[in-house]
Amino acid sequence: MSLVELLYVLFSNKRFTIGFAIILFELMLAAIGPYIYPVNPFNTDNPPTIPPSEEYPLGTDRFGRDIFAQVVHGIRNSLYVGVLTGIFTISIGLVIGVIAGIKGGLIDEVLMSLTNIILIIPGTLLAILIVTYIGYENAGLELVAGVLSITAWPGFARAVRAQFMSLREREFIYLSKMTGMSTIRIAFQDLLPHIATYTMIMFVNYMNVGINGEVGLSILGLTPMNIMTLGKMLYFAAITQAFIFRQWWVFITPGLFLIALTTSLLLIATGIDEVFNPRLRRM
Repeated sequence: MSLVELLYVLFSNKRFTIGFAIILFELMLAAIGPYIYPVNPFNTDNPPTIPPSEEYPLGTDRFGRDIFAQVVHGIRNSLYVGVLTGIFTISIGLVIGVIAGIKGGLIDEVLMSLTNIILIIPGTLLAILIVTYIGYENAGLELVAGVLSITAWPGFARAVRAQFMSLREREFIYLSKMTGMSTIRIAFQDLLPHIATYTMIMFVNYMNVGINGEVGLSILGLTPMNIMTLGKMLYFAAITQAFIFRQWWVFITPGLFLIALTTSLLLIATGIDEVFNPRLRRM
């Protein structure tokens, strides 16, 4: 299937199209926003607690910081954490799952034992402990994504292992071995394409894990204070008691963009699954 045909099939799915449209809007806002609205999101020289107006499109918070400036920078950084989390988690899961699925035997047992150990570790608690130990002042967004990935990969690794253990018994794999192909080449050339769609879906899902995980850590005050994210906006809204003082634009704005972002990723993942899963297409 060519790229044009693939795109046509994907955009024929309503869920994928709606999800893509939403995330494209937020991507454009994050990419172009800081240039068409070059305002420092941490600048406190503005009047505080101003509701949305012509001068301040989304208002200002209790510290006098521009909400629209916070949004355009917050979306960019939240997406950055999501993408990094997806990359880290998929990479770890693929390495563990592929090696265990191809090699089998003792290597498989060791890797699956490690996977089972990681599965029982509470991910949120571990993330809090690591960030607290290192100190949120030194915790960049890369560290936040890495911490969230540590306990997120086992499920994906187990699924990849199961797929590889099933595929390696197929006739085309025996034919590849007979031609003298190495195990690594067989994995990349014959086996990985069979799980490409599943990997794509899981990458989108792990982006959601990263975005929501960052929000959780931010609400607890465990992410960098000098980097604006949607989660950090909700943190500032909480500590300034925006809800109690009825400053709705301070907490509703990041909440709506966060819901739209996570919903769009869910729709994209669901749409991809519906397109490439024959059982779902028949439903």
